[in-house]
Amino acid sequence: SAGRARRMLALMRGGPKGEGAPLAWRTAAICTADQRGRVGVNNSVSTIKYKLSAFKPWFPYAIIEQFRRAANVYYLVISVAMIIGESAPQLWVTPYASWSTSGVLVFVLILTALKEGYEDLRRYRSDRAENNAKVLARAPQKGPLLCKDLRVGDLVVLRDRQVLPADAVLLTSSAANGVAYVDTANIDGETNLKLREPPLEVAHALGSSEDAAVVGTISFEPPSRHIHNFSGSLKMRDGVEHPLTASSLLLRGSVLRNVEFALAVVVYTGSETKVAMNSTETPSKMSLVERTINASLGAIMVPYLIFTTVSAAIATTSTVQTPYLEDSGGTAVIIPAFLSFWVTFFILYCFLIPISLYVTIEVVNLLQAWLITQDTEMYDPKTNTPAVVRSSN
Repeated sequence: SAGRARRMLALMRGGPKGEGAPLAWRTAAICTADQRGRVGVNNSVSTIKYKLSAFKPWFPYAIIEQFRRAANVYYLVISVAMIIGESAPQLWVTPYASWSTSGVLVFVLILTALKEGYEDLRRYRSDRAENNAKVLARAPQKGPLLCKDLRVGDLVVLRDRQVLPADAVLLTSSAANGVAYVDTANIDGETNLKLREPPLEVAHALGSSEDAAVVGTISFEPPSRHIHNFSGSLKMRDGVEHPLTASSLLLRGSVLRNVEFALAVVVYTGSETKVAMNSTETPSKMSLVERTINASLGAIMVPYLIFTTVSAAIATTSTVQTPYLEDSGGTAVIIPAFLSFWVTFFILYCFLIPISLYVTIEVVNLLQAWLITQDTEMYDPKTNTPAVVRSSN
Protein backbone atom coordinates (compact mmCIF):
# COMPACT_ATOMS: atom_id res chain seq x y z
CA SER A 1 0.00 0.00 0.00
CA ALA A 2 1.00 3.66 -0.33
CA GLY A 3 1.20 4.07 3.46
CA ARG A 4 3.51 1.08 3.81
CA ALA A 5 5.69 2.35 0.96
CA ARG A 6 6.02 5.73 2.69
CA ARG A 7 7.04 4.05 5.96
CA MET A 8 9.66 1.99 4.10
CA LEU A 9 10.88 5.12 2.36
CA ALA A 10 11.31 6.95 5.65
CA LEU A 11 13.14 4.00 7.18
CA MET A 12 15.60 3.54 4.30
CA ARG A 13 16.37 7.23 4.04
CA GLY A 14 17.30 7.32 7.68
CA GLY A 15 14.81 6.90 10.51
CA PRO A 16 15.33 7.43 14.22
CA LYS A 17 18.60 6.43 15.77
CA GLY A 18 18.95 2.69 16.09
CA GLU A 19 16.66 1.90 13.15
CA GLY A 20 19.48 1.54 10.65
CA ALA A 21 22.11 3.80 9.14
CA PRO A 22 20.86 6.06 6.33
CA LEU A 23 21.96 5.25 2.81
CA ALA A 24 23.58 7.80 0.53
CA TRP A 25 20.65 8.31 -1.81
CA ARG A 26 20.96 10.14 -5.09
CA THR A 27 18.81 13.00 -6.27
CA ALA A 28 18.48 14.14 -9.88
CA ALA A 29 16.41 16.83 -11.54
CA ILE A 30 14.08 15.47 -14.19
CA CYS A 31 14.57 16.70 -17.74
CA THR A 32 16.64 19.74 -16.75
CA ALA A 33 19.42 20.93 -19.06
CA ASP A 34 21.57 22.81 -16.53
CA GLN A 35 21.79 19.85 -14.12
CA ARG A 36 22.02 17.09 -16.69
CA GLY A 37 24.91 14.64 -16.20
CA ARG A 38 25.63 15.52 -12.57
CA VAL A 39 24.45 12.13 -11.32
CA GLY A 40 25.58 8.72 -12.52
CA VAL A 41 27.83 7.65 -15.38
CA ASN A 42 27.52 7.58 -19.17
CA ASN A 43 25.28 4.92 -20.65
CA SER A 44 27.83 3.11 -22.82
CA VAL A 45 28.44 -0.61 -22.34
CA SER A 46 31.52 -2.69 -23.03
CA THR A 47 31.66 -6.49 -23.17
CA ILE A 48 35.06 -6.83 -24.83
CA LYS A 49 37.50 -9.25 -23.27
CA TYR A 50 40.83 -7.56 -23.85
CA LYS A 51 41.21 -4.07 -22.38
CA LEU A 52 44.31 -1.95 -21.96
CA SER A 53 42.61 -0.17 -19.07
CA ALA A 54 42.37 -3.49 -17.21
CA PHE A 55 45.98 -4.43 -18.09
CA LYS A 56 44.73 -7.13 -20.47
CA PRO A 57 46.21 -6.19 -23.87
CA TRP A 58 44.99 -8.44 -26.63
CA PHE A 59 48.07 -10.14 -28.12
CA PRO A 60 50.18 -10.88 -25.00
CA TYR A 61 47.16 -11.97 -22.98
CA ALA A 62 45.78 -14.13 -25.81
CA ILE A 63 49.16 -15.86 -26.16
CA ILE A 64 49.44 -16.53 -22.42
CA GLU A 65 45.92 -17.97 -22.34
CA GLN A 66 46.88 -20.63 -24.88
CA PHE A 67 49.13 -22.31 -22.33
CA ARG A 68 46.09 -23.56 -20.47
CA ARG A 69 46.21 -26.27 -23.11
CA ALA A 70 48.44 -29.12 -22.02
CA ALA A 71 49.76 -29.76 -25.55
CA ASN A 72 51.00 -26.17 -25.89
CA VAL A 73 52.92 -26.42 -22.62
CA TYR A 74 54.30 -29.78 -23.73
CA TYR A 75 55.53 -28.46 -27.07
CA LEU A 76 57.03 -25.40 -25.42
CA VAL A 77 59.12 -27.76 -23.25
CA ILE A 78 60.07 -29.80 -26.34
CA SER A 79 61.05 -26.65 -28.26
CA VAL A 80 63.26 -25.43 -25.42
CA ALA A 81 64.91 -28.87 -25.19
CA MET A 82 65.60 -28.83 -28.95
CA ILE A 83 67.09 -25.34 -28.87
CA ILE A 84 69.33 -26.28 -25.93
CA GLY A 85 70.40 -29.48 -27.71
CA GLU A 86 71.35 -27.49 -30.85
CA SER A 87 73.18 -24.82 -28.85
CA ALA A 88 74.94 -27.23 -26.46
CA PRO A 89 75.34 -30.66 -28.14
CA GLN A 90 77.52 -31.80 -25.24
CA LEU A 91 74.31 -32.07 -23.21
CA TRP A 92 72.14 -34.12 -25.55
CA VAL A 93 71.50 -34.72 -29.24
CA THR A 94 68.47 -33.16 -30.92
CA PRO A 95 67.08 -35.57 -33.57
CA TYR A 96 65.03 -32.84 -35.25
CA ALA A 97 65.67 -29.22 -36.15
CA SER A 98 64.23 -26.95 -33.48
CA TRP A 99 62.27 -24.87 -36.00
CA SER A 100 60.21 -27.94 -36.98
CA THR A 101 58.49 -27.79 -33.60
CA SER A 102 58.95 -24.23 -32.36
CA GLY A 103 57.88 -22.81 -35.72
CA VAL A 104 54.67 -24.82 -35.71
CA LEU A 105 54.02 -23.88 -32.08
CA VAL A 106 54.43 -20.16 -32.83
CA PHE A 107 52.11 -20.53 -35.84
CA VAL A 108 49.43 -22.23 -33.72
CA LEU A 109 49.69 -19.61 -30.97
CA ILE A 110 49.47 -16.69 -33.39
CA LEU A 111 46.59 -18.28 -35.31
CA THR A 112 44.60 -18.81 -32.12
CA ALA A 113 45.40 -15.31 -30.85
CA LEU A 114 44.17 -13.84 -34.15
CA LYS A 115 40.94 -15.83 -33.81
CA GLU A 116 40.46 -14.53 -30.25
CA GLY A 117 41.16 -10.99 -31.46
CA TYR A 118 38.61 -11.32 -34.25
CA GLU A 119 35.94 -12.54 -31.82
CA ASP A 120 36.71 -9.63 -29.48
CA LEU A 121 36.44 -7.28 -32.46
CA ARG A 122 32.95 -8.61 -33.10
CA ARG A 123 32.06 -7.95 -29.46
CA TYR A 124 33.34 -4.39 -29.88
CA ARG A 125 31.21 -3.90 -32.99
CA SER A 126 28.17 -5.29 -31.18
CA ASP A 127 28.80 -2.90 -28.26
CA ARG A 128 29.22 0.01 -30.66
CA ALA A 129 25.96 -0.81 -32.42
CA GLU A 130 24.14 -0.91 -29.07
CA ASN A 131 25.77 2.27 -27.80
CA ASN A 132 24.99 4.13 -31.02
CA ALA A 133 21.39 2.95 -31.25
CA LYS A 134 18.96 5.86 -31.24
CA VAL A 135 16.23 6.28 -28.64
CA LEU A 136 13.50 8.87 -28.44
CA ALA A 137 14.28 11.01 -25.41
CA ARG A 138 13.57 14.36 -23.80
CA ALA A 139 16.88 15.74 -22.56
CA PRO A 140 15.20 18.24 -22.29
CA GLN A 141 14.37 18.75 -25.99
CA LYS A 142 12.46 15.86 -27.46
CA GLY A 143 14.24 14.01 -30.24
CA PRO A 144 16.45 11.05 -31.13
CA LEU A 145 19.41 10.54 -28.82
CA LEU A 146 22.23 8.01 -28.95
CA CYS A 147 21.85 5.35 -26.30
CA LYS A 148 25.34 6.06 -24.93
CA ASP A 149 24.39 9.74 -24.40
CA LEU A 150 21.50 9.04 -22.04
CA ARG A 151 21.95 10.45 -18.54
CA VAL A 152 20.20 10.08 -15.22
CA GLY A 153 17.10 12.31 -15.16
CA ASP A 154 16.44 12.11 -18.90
CA LEU A 155 12.96 11.12 -20.02
CA VAL A 156 12.73 8.28 -22.53
CA VAL A 157 9.73 7.58 -24.74
CA LEU A 158 9.47 3.84 -25.37
CA ARG A 159 7.46 2.04 -28.02
CA ASP A 160 5.92 -1.41 -28.02
CA ARG A 161 8.55 -4.18 -28.30
CA GLN A 162 11.40 -1.72 -27.74
CA VAL A 163 14.35 -2.82 -25.58
CA LEU A 164 14.97 -0.65 -22.54
CA PRO A 165 18.21 1.34 -23.05
CA ALA A 166 18.74 1.97 -19.30
CA ASP A 167 17.13 1.38 -15.92
CA ALA A 168 14.19 3.75 -15.72
CA VAL A 169 11.17 4.46 -13.52
CA LEU A 170 7.80 4.27 -15.25
CA LEU A 171 5.79 7.52 -15.11
CA THR A 172 2.88 6.84 -17.45
CA SER A 173 1.86 4.92 -20.56
CA SER A 174 -0.93 4.62 -23.10
CA ALA A 175 -2.65 2.00 -20.94
CA ALA A 176 -5.13 2.64 -18.15
CA ASN A 177 -3.54 3.99 -14.95
CA GLY A 178 -0.23 4.27 -16.82
CA VAL A 179 0.70 0.60 -16.39
CA ALA A 180 3.03 -1.28 -18.72
CA TYR A 181 4.14 -4.83 -19.34
CA VAL A 182 7.73 -5.95 -19.82
CA ASP A 183 9.35 -9.11 -21.09
CA THR A 184 12.38 -9.94 -18.94
CA ALA A 185 13.44 -13.10 -20.78
CA ASN A 186 16.77 -11.46 -21.68
CA ILE A 187 17.48 -10.94 -17.97
CA ASP A 188 16.07 -13.85 -15.98
CA GLY A 189 14.84 -16.23 -18.69
CA GLU A 190 11.20 -15.90 -17.65
CA THR A 191 8.84 -15.58 -20.61
CA ASN A 192 5.75 -14.43 -18.73
CA LEU A 193 5.12 -10.69 -18.91
CA LYS A 194 5.70 -8.59 -15.78
CA LEU A 195 3.36 -5.78 -14.78
CA ARG A 196 4.94 -2.42 -14.00
CA GLU A 197 2.94 0.33 -12.31
CA PRO A 198 3.81 4.01 -11.84
CA PRO A 199 2.65 5.97 -8.78
CA LEU A 200 -1.07 6.29 -9.41
CA GLU A 201 -1.23 10.01 -8.63
CA VAL A 202 1.65 10.69 -11.04
CA ALA A 203 0.04 8.67 -13.84
CA HIS A 204 -3.25 10.55 -13.41
CA ALA A 205 -1.46 13.90 -13.34
CA LEU A 206 0.47 13.21 -16.55
CA GLY A 207 -2.33 11.45 -18.39
CA SER A 208 -1.81 9.27 -21.44
CA SER A 209 0.53 11.64 -23.26
CA GLU A 210 4.19 11.11 -24.11
CA ASP A 211 4.60 14.91 -24.25
CA ALA A 212 3.26 15.54 -20.75
CA ALA A 213 5.20 18.18 -18.83
CA VAL A 214 7.29 16.56 -16.10
CA VAL A 215 8.81 18.94 -13.58
CA GLY A 216 10.36 17.70 -10.39
CA THR A 217 13.14 15.63 -8.86
CA ILE A 218 13.69 11.94 -8.31
CA SER A 219 15.59 10.45 -5.38
CA PHE A 220 16.66 6.83 -5.29
CA GLU A 221 18.98 4.36 -3.63
CA PRO A 222 22.57 3.86 -4.85
CA PRO A 223 23.17 1.29 -7.62
CA SER A 224 22.93 -2.33 -6.52
CA ARG A 225 22.88 -5.72 -8.19
CA HIS A 226 19.52 -6.75 -6.70
CA ILE A 227 17.15 -6.73 -9.66
CA HIS A 228 14.03 -7.26 -7.52
CA ASN A 229 14.75 -4.44 -5.05
CA PHE A 230 14.39 -0.72 -5.58
CA SER A 231 13.44 2.22 -3.37
CA GLY A 232 13.04 5.84 -4.28
CA SER A 233 10.76 8.84 -4.27
CA LEU A 234 9.41 11.17 -6.89
CA LYS A 235 8.66 14.80 -6.04
CA MET A 236 6.59 16.70 -8.58
CA ARG A 237 6.00 20.44 -8.86
CA ASP A 238 3.25 20.30 -6.20
CA GLY A 239 5.86 19.25 -3.62
CA VAL A 240 4.18 15.93 -2.85
CA GLU A 241 6.61 13.04 -2.46
CA HIS A 242 5.52 9.79 -4.13
CA PRO A 243 7.26 6.57 -3.00
CA LEU A 244 8.81 4.32 -5.65
CA THR A 245 9.32 0.58 -5.45
CA ALA A 246 10.59 -2.21 -7.72
CA SER A 247 7.11 -2.46 -9.27
CA SER A 248 7.84 0.85 -11.06
CA LEU A 249 11.33 -0.01 -12.28
CA LEU A 250 11.99 -0.95 -15.90
CA LEU A 251 15.30 -2.80 -16.22
CA ARG A 252 17.76 -2.35 -19.04
CA GLY A 253 17.49 -5.23 -21.49
CA SER A 254 13.81 -5.89 -20.82
CA VAL A 255 11.31 -5.41 -23.66
CA LEU A 256 8.22 -3.21 -23.47
CA ARG A 257 5.08 -5.10 -24.48
CA ASN A 258 1.35 -4.56 -25.05
CA VAL A 259 1.35 -0.76 -24.79
CA GLU A 260 1.60 1.85 -27.53
CA PHE A 261 4.10 3.95 -25.60
CA ALA A 262 5.57 4.41 -22.13
CA LEU A 263 7.20 7.45 -20.58
CA ALA A 264 9.96 6.78 -18.04
CA VAL A 265 12.73 8.67 -16.26
CA VAL A 266 16.26 7.21 -16.30
CA VAL A 267 17.74 6.37 -12.88
CA TYR A 268 20.71 4.06 -13.61
CA THR A 269 22.94 4.13 -16.69
CA GLY A 270 25.83 2.14 -18.18
CA SER A 271 27.84 0.13 -15.70
CA GLU A 272 25.50 1.12 -12.86
CA THR A 273 22.45 -0.62 -14.31
CA LYS A 274 21.38 -3.70 -12.41
CA VAL A 275 22.02 -6.00 -15.36
CA ALA A 276 25.55 -4.63 -15.82
CA MET A 277 26.31 -5.00 -12.11
CA ASN A 278 25.24 -8.65 -12.28
CA SER A 279 27.34 -9.36 -15.35
CA THR A 280 30.93 -10.53 -15.19
CA GLU A 281 33.87 -9.92 -17.46
CA THR A 282 34.02 -12.06 -20.57
CA PRO A 283 35.53 -15.30 -19.22
CA SER A 284 38.30 -17.36 -20.71
CA LYS A 285 36.38 -20.54 -21.31
CA MET A 286 37.55 -24.06 -22.02
CA SER A 287 35.12 -26.30 -23.85
CA LEU A 288 34.39 -29.86 -22.80
CA VAL A 289 36.33 -31.03 -25.88
CA GLU A 290 39.45 -29.16 -24.74
CA ARG A 291 39.17 -30.46 -21.18
CA THR A 292 38.78 -34.00 -22.53
CA ILE A 293 41.84 -33.57 -24.75
CA ASN A 294 43.89 -32.32 -21.80
CA ALA A 295 42.89 -35.40 -19.82
CA SER A 296 43.67 -37.66 -22.80
CA LEU A 297 47.12 -36.13 -23.16
CA GLY A 298 47.77 -36.94 -19.53
CA ALA A 299 46.91 -40.58 -20.29
CA ILE A 300 49.20 -40.59 -23.35
CA MET A 301 52.10 -39.28 -21.26
CA VAL A 302 52.24 -42.49 -19.21
CA PRO A 303 53.28 -44.85 -22.06
CA TYR A 304 55.27 -41.99 -23.60
CA LEU A 305 57.47 -41.66 -20.51
CA ILE A 306 57.75 -45.47 -20.24
CA PHE A 307 58.97 -45.72 -23.86
CA THR A 308 61.44 -42.90 -23.26
CA THR A 309 62.85 -44.41 -20.08
CA VAL A 310 63.17 -47.95 -21.51
CA SER A 311 64.82 -46.65 -24.70
CA ALA A 312 67.30 -44.54 -22.70
CA ALA A 313 68.18 -47.54 -20.50
CA ILE A 314 68.79 -49.76 -23.54
CA ALA A 315 70.91 -47.10 -25.28
CA THR A 316 72.98 -46.61 -22.14
CA THR A 317 73.74 -50.31 -21.59
CA SER A 318 73.90 -51.47 -25.22
CA THR A 319 77.26 -52.15 -26.87
CA VAL A 320 75.84 -51.45 -30.31
CA GLN A 321 77.14 -48.23 -31.85
CA THR A 322 74.46 -45.54 -32.18
CA PRO A 323 76.16 -42.50 -33.73
CA TYR A 324 72.81 -40.91 -34.57
CA LEU A 325 72.13 -40.63 -30.83
CA GLU A 326 75.49 -39.12 -29.99
CA ASP A 327 77.23 -35.82 -30.60
CA SER A 328 78.88 -35.98 -34.04
CA GLY A 329 81.43 -33.39 -32.97
CA GLY A 330 82.98 -35.71 -30.47
CA THR A 331 82.41 -33.36 -27.55
CA ALA A 332 82.30 -35.16 -24.24
CA VAL A 333 78.87 -35.37 -22.64
CA ILE A 334 78.92 -33.37 -19.40
CA ILE A 335 75.80 -34.96 -17.91
CA PRO A 336 75.15 -38.65 -17.13
CA ALA A 337 74.72 -40.72 -20.29
CA PHE A 338 71.34 -42.06 -19.20
CA LEU A 339 69.96 -38.52 -18.76
CA SER A 340 71.40 -37.42 -22.08
CA PHE A 341 69.82 -40.38 -23.90
CA TRP A 342 66.56 -39.85 -21.98
CA VAL A 343 66.18 -36.27 -23.25
CA THR A 344 67.11 -37.38 -26.79
CA PHE A 345 64.41 -40.07 -26.81
CA PHE A 346 61.96 -37.68 -25.17
CA ILE A 347 62.42 -35.38 -28.17
CA LEU A 348 62.45 -38.28 -30.63
CA TYR A 349 59.02 -39.55 -29.52
CA CYS A 350 57.45 -36.08 -29.25
CA PHE A 351 55.11 -36.60 -32.20
CA LEU A 352 53.12 -39.14 -30.22
CA ILE A 353 51.20 -35.98 -29.25
CA PRO A 354 50.33 -34.25 -32.55
CA ILE A 355 50.53 -30.46 -32.43
CA SER A 356 48.18 -30.28 -35.41
CA LEU A 357 45.39 -31.54 -33.15
CA TYR A 358 44.52 -28.08 -31.84
CA VAL A 359 44.73 -26.52 -35.28
CA THR A 360 42.14 -29.03 -36.47
CA ILE A 361 39.91 -28.24 -33.48
CA GLU A 362 40.12 -24.48 -34.12
CA VAL A 363 39.16 -24.96 -37.77
CA VAL A 364 36.23 -27.20 -36.80
CA ASN A 365 35.06 -24.63 -34.22
CA LEU A 366 35.16 -21.81 -36.77
CA LEU A 367 33.23 -23.88 -39.32
CA GLN A 368 30.60 -24.82 -36.74
CA ALA A 369 30.25 -21.17 -35.72
CA TRP A 370 29.75 -20.20 -39.36
CA LEU A 371 27.12 -22.93 -39.85
CA ILE A 372 25.19 -21.66 -36.80
CA THR A 373 25.09 -18.12 -38.19
CA GLN A 374 23.84 -19.46 -41.54
CA ASP A 375 21.14 -21.73 -40.05
CA THR A 376 17.77 -20.49 -41.33
CA GLU A 377 15.91 -22.36 -38.59
CA MET A 378 17.72 -20.17 -36.02
CA TYR A 379 16.74 -16.94 -37.80
CA ASP A 380 13.82 -14.77 -36.68
CA PRO A 381 12.40 -13.01 -39.76
CA LYS A 382 10.05 -10.81 -37.69
CA THR A 383 12.90 -9.00 -35.98
CA ASN A 384 15.55 -9.77 -38.62
CA THR A 385 17.64 -11.47 -35.95
CA PRO A 386 20.04 -14.27 -36.91
CA ALA A 387 21.88 -16.47 -34.46
CA VAL A 388 25.05 -14.79 -33.23
CA VAL A 389 28.09 -16.78 -32.10
CA ARG A 390 29.88 -14.81 -29.40
CA SER A 391 32.69 -17.32 -28.93
CA SER A 392 33.75 -20.22 -31.13
CA ASN A 393 34.98 -22.36 -28.22
